[in-house]
Amino acid sequence: MVAAAVFLGVLLVSLLLPSAMRAAAATPLRSLLLPAGAMLAFGAGLMPQLAAVLTPEALYGILQDGAALLVVSSLVVFEALLLLGAGSARMRSPDATTAEPRAAVAGMRAALFLFMLAEELSRSFLPLYARELYTPVPGLSETLMMGLPIGLFMLLVAVFTPFAGAWAERFGSRRTLLVGTLPAVAGFAGTALAQSLPELLMWRSACALGYAVMFIGAQGFIARHTPPDQRARGMAQFVAAVIVAGLCGAPIGGILADHLGYRAAFAASALLALAAALAAALLLPADRAGGARDGGRFRLRDAAGLLANRRFLALLLFSSVPTKLMLTGYLFYLVPVSLHAAGETPAGIGRMMMTYGLIIVVLGPWVSRMADRGGRHSLFAGLGGLIGGAGTLAILQAPGVPGILAGIAALGIAHAFNNATQLALVPEVCRTECARMGETGVFAVYRLLERGGSVIGPLLAAVIADRFGLQAALVAFGALGMLCGAAFCAVFLLAPPREAAQPRLATPPLTPPIDHGGDDAHA
Repeated sequence: MVAAAVFLGVLLVSLLLPSAMRAAAATPLRSLLLPAGAMLAFGAGLMPQLAAVLTPEALYGILQDGAALLVVSSLVVFEALLLLGAGSARMRSPDATTAEPRAAVAGMRAALFLFMLAEELSRSFLPLYARELYTPVPGLSETLMMGLPIGLFMLLVAVFTPFAGAWAERFGSRRTLLVGTLPAVAGFAGTALAQSLPELLMWRSACALGYAVMFIGAQGFIARHTPPDQRARGMAQFVAAVIVAGLCGAPIGGILADHLGYRAAFAASALLALAAALAAALLLPADRAGGARDGGRFRLRDAAGLLANRRFLALLLFSSVPTKLMLTGYLFYLVPVSLHAAGETPAGIGRMMMTYGLIIVVLGPWVSRMADRGGRHSLFAGLGGLIGGAGTLAILQAPGVPGILAGIAALGIAHAFNNATQLALVPEVCRTECARMGETGVFAVYRLLERGGSVIGPLLAAVIADRFGLQAALVAFGALGMLCGAAFCAVFLLAPPREAAQPRLATPPLTPPIDHGGDDAHA
């Protein structure tokens, strides 16, 4: 009765006072709050009826799933509103030089969001699915093989990325985006139908190819379709799509796996990747001739020259690589496996992993402003390493789910501190190399080298867990984070460079602050 009354009340207000409804939807935030409030009121009205027929445990699970779905649906609605707003602004604006890039970037964001959401759906259960397909292999334990799909995916993303960049330059970013979705669609569909672990690895390799092509194609699309004075805002849209997809993917994928099974969740990923292809075909304009290109090429002597820079090497070994290692080893592998061993369902695992992304969304912009304002990028990067390591060691004081949840939250805080400040430090410590190689070339080498942590993370976690147990692996990663954070602080805070600090160079347009799914979001 209460639910029906709420529905009728909203309907009457919309009919009798249409101006009130227009005012309530005047901004994107209000547009989200209106349906969210109605859904909450509707749910509150249903609670007495549900409580009468369900056990307390079942009711609690429904409430948790409902809260996660409310957040996810609000974010999806927000993405749709941004796309619609850009389209309507393009039709109304007399200035095509401003409206057309906005509409193009909004279309790219929609396609990228759908694609990244497809990849993020399996975040909370991929190691568990690999365990279902495992058959004994001499010399390779089940624990190690559970981490192999993640490690192989990260390795292949790193391998395919330079080729994807060359394809984007040769064939155009729009065509690259369209083609990049095809191996991913096949990969997700094949993963859903896989009957053995080798089949799973083969199909995940196809997903890695699609991911690398889509990731680079989206960056190139922004470079081609935005003027220089709008490129930073365009790249912010790229990063936002990755972050929002990471927030939505883990909880909704966990719910699908919990109620329909792992294979159904991968089938949903295939449909989302196909939807991304359709969005790219329908929403993205043709490539502009002579768009911005990345002049940087990876050469071994470039990497050798950068590694001779001790401060760059310290940044890489004590901050950047450990950040990726903690992301893929701790969050992507140890968290799902440990929580499942503690009795959590995939839906519960997804909800807890959502905490990581929410904290980054809340803290990330504030950290970036504070670090830029004071020029203390090394301070925030060092604090991030220490916080991440100390927080993941909470498992020693609170074994089980509470300690793991504390570790997830601490990792979110740490990466909110690290993600932007690490990139700001690269041109600061490599001023000579940036002048010689170009900033884009320096970042290309940096990105390739830091992905080593993404590859090593799940494999190292699996080896430690197989040899000493999950608890020991969680503690080992926390201790490693603390040691690396302390070493970074010793190099950058206790022994600063002799030369006076100079203003940091602008972050290159082709380098987003977070790689989420191929690692981050979540490569």
